Amino acid sequence: MRYFFIIYLLLAVLVVSIGGFRGDKFKSTPIRIFPDMDEQDRINPQQASDFFSDGLGARQPVAATVPQGLKPADLADVSTKSFANDNSYYHTGMYDEEVFGTGLPVDELGLTEETLPAFIKRGSVAYNANCSGCHGISGNGKGVVASYGVPGVYNLVDSKLPDGGMYDVIVHGRGNMSAFGYQVDLNDRWAIIAYLRALQHSRKAPLDQVKQAYEAGSAK
Repeated sequence: MRYFFIIYLLLAVLVVSIGGFRGDKFKSTPIRIFPDMDEQDRINPQQASDFFSDGLGARQPVAATVPQGLKPADLADVSTKSFANDNSYYHTGMYDEEVFGTGLPVDELGLTEETLPAFIKRGSVAYNANCSGCHGISGNGKGVVASYGVPGVYNLVDSKLPDGGMYDVIVHGRGNMSAFGYQVDLNDRWAIIAYLRALQHSRKAPLDQVKQAYEAGSAK
């Protein structure tokens, strides 16, 4: 037992001589068996950096580059995720970064009377894949989640939002709705809006304008 206390005392002295007492400050780099990622090759937000000549740690993307796996918006198609640092109405749904606009960006989408039906059809596909689970196939807010008692699902058929406002909600979300900007491609966002406008119009259109299409759909 005597030898145990002697060894214990020697170990305590050794630990104190190497590590010091709790609260002691040293100028030399401490010995850390488990550093726990205390030191990393990174820069904190808004932190200066001596590595760059201008001293700024926050860097702009290299010119003419896009994130891996994406394409510039003007080169992307409906099956390709797109990317842009653009504040135009086409990319934000807003004018002057403060006013939600109305109407589709026809030129950027390349819409004509011939291509519009296919564009709306694309919108129905994107809507059914991303939106109908909550908002319902008809857009009335009575999708699958409503049967589970999820509150606050918006009735899109009665929506008064301008087209740009709808675009902003798709991208950034609102209320209980999550943001879908990461999931729905740029052109598909506008296609969904075009499809929703078609749904709204079908609710208000005279019977003789929609009867043929309704009967054709019911026969399938």
